[in-house]
Amino acid sequence: MADLLTPAKIVPQLRAANRYELLRKLASCMAADGATSEEVVYAALAGAANIPPLMVRRGVSLLHATSHGVRSPVVAVARLQNTLDLGWAAYCSTDVVAALVSPTQTSDHLRALACLARRLRRPDVVAHIRASKCRETIYLALTSDEWCVSQPTSIGPVASRRRRDI
Repeated sequence: MADLLTPAKIVPQLRAANRYELLRKLASCMAADGATSEEVVYAALAGAANIPPLMVRRGVSLLHATSHGVRSPVVAVARLQNTLDLGWAAYCSTDVVAALVSPTQTSDHLRALACLARRLRRPDVVAHIRASKCRETIYLALTSDEWCVSQPTSIGPVASRRRRDI
């Protein structure tokens, strides 16, 4: 996942009035590093707009498309300020969106799609995305398990030693 995503491609509070404005802002974010054109990414996402996204979890959508204009998979993740009905299915308001655009003739698309879906299926990751306003902490939640430290559950001697060591 760290190969696909950078903190710059995460938008912790995105405001969009409709799905086309959302697609435009995601395309802008995906093209910010200059590796691909915003218009190419937007055309790919808008062209696939009639295809329903993967609804990974309740409120989490994974948009995906392929394009001849990109050289490697491009990903962006956004937490929406307000839920948005993307219009693909009844009663499916979305507040977390991930978008993926990959080259047309490679198997990288399915691998990247599976990787994103696996990560966004985890309830703890989604809860962390929804609670955070910082792109770096969202990046950590999406790319590693370093942020997920279990807390001691008992007050026995082992738990008390752990607290002193921290």
